[in-house]
Amino acid sequence: LQVEDIMRTNKADAFIKNITENRVRSQVKFPAEEDLSGAAAAILRLQDVYRLDTADLSNGVIMGDKVGRAAYNDRDYYHTLTWMQVALNRLENEDPKTVGEDEVLEYLAFSLYQQGNIRRALALTKRLAAIAPNHPRAKGNVKWYEDMLDGKDMEGDLPPIINKRVENDGIVERDAYEALCRGEAPKIPPEEERKLYCYLKMDKPFLRLGPIKVEILRFEPLAVLFKEVLSEYEAEVIKATATPKVGC
Repeated sequence: LQVEDIMRTNKADAFIKNITENRVRSQVKFPAEEDLSGAAAAILRLQDVYRLDTADLSNGVIMGDKVGRAAYNDRDYYHTLTWMQVALNRLENEDPKTVGEDEVLEYLAFSLYQQGNIRRALALTKRLAAIAPNHPRAKGNVKWYEDMLDGKDMEGDLPPIINKRVENDGIVERDAYEALCRGEAPKIPPEEERKLYCYLKMDKPFLRLGPIKVEILRFEPLAVLFKEVLSEYEAEVIKATATPKVGC
């Protein structure tokens, strides 16, 4: 019951109360830009690992333009494109607007260009120049894109968007661990599978009273499964406590 009470405690209310009563003002540090960038990078990593849809993620409290800007600052144009496109779609239905359309259009146009969509980059930059005639870069970028196209393929419908994720980023193990996290581990050869086993983890004094069941799933890379760490009752308490707060 004590654990359940702790979990149900709203730490945000206590934090706000401390600020408003000026009891810990000198000690409170608000999130900075680097905190936002770190959080955005974590969101992008989770999105890649579990193949989460950008539109689905943005339907929560996540602001697409903030995540897109963080991806842009990291020169990750694959994610910049997807998040800025979602931000633009949401912006068209917002009232009042939470971000300037000109800012989103500029980020989106440049990421489209970086991903090889020059005609679409040109179209959005023309739109940017129309809504913001005094924009410092819009007119120059229009000419730049037009010069690159040199009159070729400028007529007709816009081609489909190209947005390929850069695979050669130096992380050799990335595909392997992402697949493992999704439960898509490659099949293990029979000769290796015969070497797998289960055991009880009791390397700490308190584990001798309640050992943890461990199953080795593979050796290269090492992947293990911890079983029955939580009882069914504890799992239900966590779900019951967390469910009302999902999406809030």
